[in-house]
Amino acid sequence: MATNVIMPALGVAQQTGTLLKWLKAEGQSVSKGEPLMEIETDKATVEIEAPSSGILTQVIAKAGDEVPVGQRIALILAPGEPLPRELAPTASARPETMAKEAAPISAAKPPSSVIANSARILTSPAAKRIAREKGVNLASLKGSGPEGSVLAADVLRAASELTSPDVAASMPQRLVPLSRMRRIVSERMTLSKQTAPHFYLSMDIDMSAVVDRRTEQKRRPKEGVPSMNDYILYACARTLKDFPAINASFSDEGINLHDDIHLGMAVALEEGLVVPVIRHADRLSLNELAAQSRKLVDRAQSKKLFPLDYEGGTFTVSNLGMLGVDSFTAIINPPQCAILAVGRVAPRVVAEDGMYAIKPVVTATLSVDHRVADGAVAARFLKQVKENLEGGVLVSS
Repeated sequence: MATNVIMPALGVAQQTGTLLKWLKAEGQSVSKGEPLMEIETDKATVEIEAPSSGILTQVIAKAGDEVPVGQRIALILAPGEPLPRELAPTASARPETMAKEAAPISAAKPPSSVIANSARILTSPAAKRIAREKGVNLASLKGSGPEGSVLAADVLRAASELTSPDVAASMPQRLVPLSRMRRIVSERMTLSKQTAPHFYLSMDIDMSAVVDRRTEQKRRPKEGVPSMNDYILYACARTLKDFPAINASFSDEGINLHDDIHLGMAVALEEGLVVPVIRHADRLSLNELAAQSRKLVDRAQSKKLFPLDYEGGTFTVSNLGMLGVDSFTAIINPPQCAILAVGRVAPRVVAEDGMYAIKPVVTATLSVDHRVADGAVAARFLKQVKENLEGGVLVSS
């Protein structure tokens, strides 16, 4: 029996999806559960699996089309199965009639570009010669001579514009259309900067305890080793329990203090930024949190994230340390009120007991919505994250 392939709804509020590409060509065999197409919503790019086995046919959407949720975009037929009656062409329809109906209506006259090319251009012999030497298209010029004739001066003026040193006018450019994800990211980040009064706090954190702990874990081959970012996520989750003002969001009615701690972690993809969420992060052990983060990053990179994977975050960590960044400030991910930006862990010379020592140090910068939390509260939060990473709860976790 024929199976409709429809534009799926991957979120409650989703109204349309953009078809990025078909992973199977029309006429090919498909198996139920194998990747069939890639679609893009406002938050993620997702591979959609075939709903049944058979032959892909009646493909009516092409790459780049934005399609309403629930609309049929193809059919999957069993081998040898005919098209459903409502889709099959009727016997009474003559091929030449169908072709005539499908053909575009021809214009009564050729386009203006054809007229311009075929029209006689009034010009002087000198203008023709200069145009030929300078590579100027006479048809593109508006003449200043009698009856609009093109003069030598007109050609020289056009040639000088072509060779003008104006870099902006002559620089080769490529326009890259905004992906749906990139458009949503730009809208949300612009809204965040325009509406949330950001302030920023930075602290250097000695990661010696974390480095020692990871070295010890690496000696146990059967035990997974949490990443540096996993430790930072874990420290934030533990600290947020004591700082509800940072695990909050602003609304016109007041400040919403969230009972649950759902940690977002920014993941950069080629087509944009996604923020999958580790739910109830404060209830997880370090190893459980590390397993969750690995799973979500893998899903994001393989385009298999679903709405529950990236909705409902209450605080975000953005880490660019793996790209060699020392420190940066991040834009708050609305409706959250704070985001922690983390650079790379690198050896630095620090003062210790009146002497110099080399320690693995990371710079963490907290961006906070001043409508929700003040500087003193944010500073205490960041200080507690620092203490947790430098010893505290992590040593016994």
